[in-house]
Amino acid sequence: MEIILKNKNVLVLHVKDGYEIRKRHIDKMLSEMEIPFEYILDGDIQDLTFDVLNKYFEGKMHRCNSEVSCAYKHLIACKVIIDKGLDGALILEDDICLNRKRFIHIFNQSIKELEEKEDKPSIISYEDTRMRFVPRSRRRPGQVLYAGDRDRMTGACYLNRQAALLLVNYAETHKFDLPYDLTHYRLLKEGKLNYYWCHPVVASQGSHTGKFSSSLNLSKGFYYPLTWQLKLMYKKLLYNMR
Repeated sequence: MEIILKNKNVLVLHVKDGYEIRKRHIDKMLSEMEIPFEYILDGDIQDLTFDVLNKYFEGKMHRCNSEVSCAYKHLIACKVIIDKGLDGALILEDDICLNRKRFIHIFNQSIKELEEKEDKPSIISYEDTRMRFVPRSRRRPGQVLYAGDRDRMTGACYLNRQAALLLVNYAETHKFDLPYDLTHYRLLKEGKLNYYWCHPVVASQGSHTGKFSSSLNLSKGFYYPLTWQLKLMYKKLLYNMR
């Protein structure tokens, strides 16, 4: 099947066992959207050997937990981009929910705009999970890509090849001592990475909306999805007034 996302590869981060509901969700959603993809299954917690931890992580990230496993899976996805000689890839976490009506069009437009910019390590974020939006005063008709000043989590993001090389090199030479998304922010602030916010947002993490449970959110309680949705509505209204 010919991919309709401007011929870009799609990599989905997934745990080998125990998350079958998420796999069925991804299989169904991407199949219905006619988007071919590849699962990244390596990097589970049991794969975090001492050799792996010592090579790529330090500080609070030098431990075996879901946060470090997630960072390692993203790192593996970066290596896939490099090893296969790709010019980039859309990387999805397995709890992501895409806007089925708008995602393909918005994604294609974002890649078109990115290709018109300076050739530099770049990431595009498509999700609303961090509740950071482009202020209304900055929005331009027909434009979907805007320079962001912060990270927006990693549930749905496009990395070009230069960004993948930057992240792998950083992990091998400096090591990750912060979560993966905060490492993006660090590299952005250091001027080494371009980080773009897509507007409109066209993805949400199901572990925040309540569609899926999350080991990172269980401690936040039963009402977390409801409060998240209410806060999301408030934040969208706020940014629409700026």
